[in-house]
Amino acid sequence: MGYSTIIDIVGSIIIGGMLLGILLKLNNSASWNIYTNSGELNCQTNLAQMSLILENDFRKIDYCSDYTNIQDPANAIISADSSSIKFIADLNKDGNMDTVYYYLGPASELNATKDPRDKILYRIVNNAPKMGSDAGITRFYMVYYDVNGDTIHTPVSAANLSLINDIELNMNIENVGIDSTVLYSYWRQARLTVPNIKNR
Repeated sequence: MGYSTIIDIVGSIIIGGMLLGILLKLNNSASWNIYTNSGELNCQTNLAQMSLILENDFRKIDYCSDYTNIQDPANAIISADSSSIKFIADLNKDGNMDTVYYYLGPASELNATKDPRDKILYRIVNNAPKMGSDAGITRFYMVYYDVNGDTIHTPVSAANLSLINDIELNMNIENVGIDSTVLYSYWRQARLTVPNIKNR
């Protein structure tokens, strides 16, 4: 075996090793992109679904399909805090008023997830068992405004509940990526106007 043959073999091994390294890097990069993109899609999908439910419920505050059962708009909101609210609404349009309660649970309930900030957003209708979404929600908070656009401080006292005219809804959803990068989506419904409580 000549000197040039050994150089050819060594050269082939070096070039083959470089090509293999490039292929492995491309494979890792493609896997990371797929995981990241699917994580972002997850965040966006969860956020869109949650926001639709929230908007639908909140727009029905004090709504009733049977006008004879409509409650006094001053009593439509039973309690209100920065991350919880209880109100009445005819959710399924059967003419009966339902009590709807939203609140954000503590982070300690979801110890098994990758994100230590994950919490469950609970939605309780009447006396049904509590149901929650653990879709990576890390923040859910509301800001309340009176008819003049001034902020009503939370927790809203019983005397000030009837002053609520508009509600701002805010929600963050996070997803921890493959390399511990946090992907997040933010949604805000600025000044959600509830038509039925305008009739005070």
